[in-house]
Amino acid sequence: MRGVYEPWGDYGNILVSGLVDRDEASGLLLIERTGPFVPPISIGGLHSPVVVTDSFRRELEGSGLTGFGFQPAVKQRIVRLAWERWDRSAAEPAKYPAEGEPENYVLGRQHDPELAEAIGSLWELLAESEDVALGQPDFLRDTQYFSSVHVSAAAYEWLATRAGEWLRFEDPSSREQV
Repeated sequence: MRGVYEPWGDYGNILVSGLVDRDEASGLLLIERTGPFVPPISIGGLHSPVVVTDSFRRELEGSGLTGFGFQPAVKQRIVRLAWERWDRSAAEPAKYPAEGEPENYVLGRQHDPELAEAIGSLWELLAESEDVALGQPDFLRDTQYFSSVHVSAAAYEWLATRAGEWLRFEDPSSREQV
């Protein structure tokens, strides 16, 4: 499974996943994104961390799936933009950011502390490392590609039914790469 890069290419990627960096001192993710809508799960790119909302984290914890944990993420910049109301089947976004750069959907706007509070906690999903995995966990981090995550068929089914709109699946019969 991979993150959804459509619609609208890089513009859609920024709107769905935002910008993600890692604080070197704490190891926590620093998230800059739009709100108030936040997809339940997002993956910022081919080798980006998996970010989930607080309600989706609770669902995952109760799913019976194995091989994962969570680490809190820091909402560094949350900006107001209701892009989820746009026609996602359109060839282009309803509005382009300043200077045409996709990142400016976020970087070109002021942080809204009240909005950041309203969207709730965001979490990084941490998959078990294949170097230390016992048995067959449902989520497994590929140590060759540090941030690649593979999921079992059970995890594929669970994710597809609850968040398939925000993920792209390649081969449900084998462990899928996130």
